[in-house]
Amino acid sequence: MSRRSVLAGTGILGGALLGAAGCGDEPSPAFYGGRQAGITTAVLPYLQIAGFDVVARDRGGLADLLRTWTRVAAELTGQPGAELTVTFGFGPGLFTEGRFGLADRRPPALSELPAFPGEQLDPAAGGGDVCVQVCARHPTAAHDAVRALVNAGRSSAHLRWRQVGFRDAVDRADPVGLFGFRDGTANLDVAKEQAEQLWVSDGPAWLHGGTYLVVRRIRLLLDTWDRTDLATQEAIIGRRRDSNDRLDGLPGAHAQLASPGANGGVKLLRRSYSYDAGADPNGLMDAGLIFICFQRDPRRQFAAIQQRLAANDPLNGFSQHLSSGVFACPPGIERGSWIGEGLLS
Repeated sequence: MSRRSVLAGTGILGGALLGAAGCGDEPSPAFYGGRQAGITTAVLPYLQIAGFDVVARDRGGLADLLRTWTRVAAELTGQPGAELTVTFGFGPGLFTEGRFGLADRRPPALSELPAFPGEQLDPAAGGGDVCVQVCARHPTAAHDAVRALVNAGRSSAHLRWRQVGFRDAVDRADPVGLFGFRDGTANLDVAKEQAEQLWVSDGPAWLHGGTYLVVRRIRLLLDTWDRTDLATQEAIIGRRRDSNDRLDGLPGAHAQLASPGANGGVKLLRRSYSYDAGADPNGLMDAGLIFICFQRDPRRQFAAIQQRLAANDPLNGFSQHLSSGVFACPPGIERGSWIGEGLLS
């Protein structure tokens, strides 16, 4: 099926276009493989990430939903020239006793993140049973993909939240963020550190070769930041804005507090995006960071680092954590299988 037929079949294109949709073109293996795409694959410049509440009544309904989403995702990513990745993760609520019979299959590290000092979380804007991350070369492709998944699963899953992001078009680990500094310079070296820091090899077998996703929406107080002189900004970040060189002798700066050296060697694979939501009722800019990271153990990695930052980071005066979620992302699948089959079988 062509991308047009996928969108038409899920209600995105009108009926007039449905008859013109191609058929018989088998999707390419873009969605299939040992690892889910969108984790260590090249970072694409546009993001749509969404959380869903599953309303299917039983385990069979959940399985049907995941089969459907697998088919749609494979068709969308498999079109000729498609530059699109789709990544799925499962939230703690999916394993609640009495829902789908999965309580005994919940990984020990999959639990809601602890509360951190100073955060102002909106529960409705985070969490959820299933998270879908879509990254694309073009913003319309990312939008269409999430929309197709929403429509395809409408009877079994309700959209809980959705966030839209952007970043430098060049694939690099540390894009320039809205504060004007590079974000995530001390990123995980996938070639050397993935086995230790990224992929799960313990707990339930269905998650072996997978990873954990943490997503946070962080509003950056740009109106306040822009009135702060450059020297103070650099002292807060701990790096030069123009060269990104690290500044020595600033143990309380953000870069130092977040560094592996200050956190027992722990690292995260960061794939964050900026967002722009316009203005708030006070006429201040509503924009910031969609913080996304992958790791082997969110409690030992993200939570440990964030606890330290929440208590001491000078950037806390220029930011507000507004939403949060943690999800277990299973490994990739081969053709003929479906996302979640290892969990539900």
